[in-house]
Amino acid sequence: MKNGLISFCLIMMILGIGTVSAAEYDVSLLNQNPDPAKAGEMLDIRFMVENTGGYSANNIEFELVPAYPFMSVPGEDYVRTVSLSPYQTGSDAVNLKYTVRIDKDAIKGVNEIELKRTDPNGVSVTESYDIDVSGSEFAQILYIDKAILVPGNETPLKFTLTNVGTSPLQNVVFSWNEGNGAILPVYSDDTKYIPYVDVGESVVLEYKVVADINADPGLYQIDLSLEYETAEGTGEMNTKAGIFIGGETDFDVTFSESSNGQLSLSVSNVGNNPALSVTVRIPQQDEFTVSGSSSSIIGNLDRGDYTIVSFTVSSSNFAVPDIGMNQSMTRFPRNMDAAMNTTRSFNGNELEVLIEYTDTTGARHVLEKTVPVELTGSVSTTTASGVASYRQNSNSGYYMYGIYAAMIIVVVIAYKKRKAIMAKVKKTR
Repeated sequence: MKNGLISFCLIMMILGIGTVSAAEYDVSLLNQNPDPAKAGEMLDIRFMVENTGGYSANNIEFELVPAYPFMSVPGEDYVRTVSLSPYQTGSDAVNLKYTVRIDKDAIKGVNEIELKRTDPNGVSVTESYDIDVSGSEFAQILYIDKAILVPGNETPLKFTLTNVGTSPLQNVVFSWNEGNGAILPVYSDDTKYIPYVDVGESVVLEYKVVADINADPGLYQIDLSLEYETAEGTGEMNTKAGIFIGGETDFDVTFSESSNGQLSLSVSNVGNNPALSVTVRIPQQDEFTVSGSSSSIIGNLDRGDYTIVSFTVSSSNFAVPDIGMNQSMTRFPRNMDAAMNTTRSFNGNELEVLIEYTDTTGARHVLEKTVPVELTGSVSTTTASGVASYRQNSNSGYYMYGIYAAMIIVVVIAYKKRKAIMAKVKKTR
């Protein structure tokens, strides 16, 4: 009896061992979709699980372990429990499907993903499977160096093309177009060819362009097109950018005339853009003095237009020559007639003028101009009255000299008469 029990236990142990060893698992990667996987996109992975042994395998746990560049998808179950019958293979095998996301920065190449298998006894085995990943092909126009074009001026225009994807770009063809013909390339057409642009590499595409002299100021749309080749095929990118035609302008300020203290200046818009809210201002300066308002509002001044502005300006350096006002009354002024000439000219002076305006982009500018002027003005009231006062005092002096002379003459005559009388008296004695 005892020997029989021992024999039964041995048989059961052998059967148990046979059961464990007889369950043979064969796990293989069935397919991936898409193939190759694309960076930034979803990927479906299917595994096929077979039991090639003659005994059942129950409650086998399979867990997909996503690691970079594979990312788990929220709501997706990555742990599956499988039970297999003896010799469950081929079309009867169990298929396991998992969905992951490929990181957008994934580099092109073969990447491994892990699948962990755990049996009911807690024994785990992890196996790796190769997944083919292609990088993202994406180029971006990161920079256009000119946002404003001045009409009629030849301007260098540069586009910076950068491969911001994770796969190289080959046989890149770049072109641009402005539909109205207001912006056109010169010395070349609008197409550039680049043989190869590596990941992270930038290429500068240079053009010479001219904006139409008659183009209205404003924002113009240019269409950008990019075609390229990759290992998987061809790609295309179309986008838009804006370039402003307009901007700043320039002015010419010249002396027009001067009369009775009024100085007139001619202000011309000699640039290729209109000027808005134009103001002409004469700042404080040592050589000139402005009476009244020192600024004049012109308003808008189109290209090629001009206007006249006037100011009351006098020269701070003007002085009436010394005509002897402080001299003794016994000395007569010799330049009195010249001093009373009320019109004088001041030559060789340069007047500083400021032009303030708003360009077609809305920016405010201040331009400084130096204008040679010739002032013709009247002697000031104070000076003129001073000369008149001097003349009046001079006339009074002449009158007093006359009185003194008459008195001297009377005294001399009286003295001579008295002397003659005294001589006659002596003779009679």
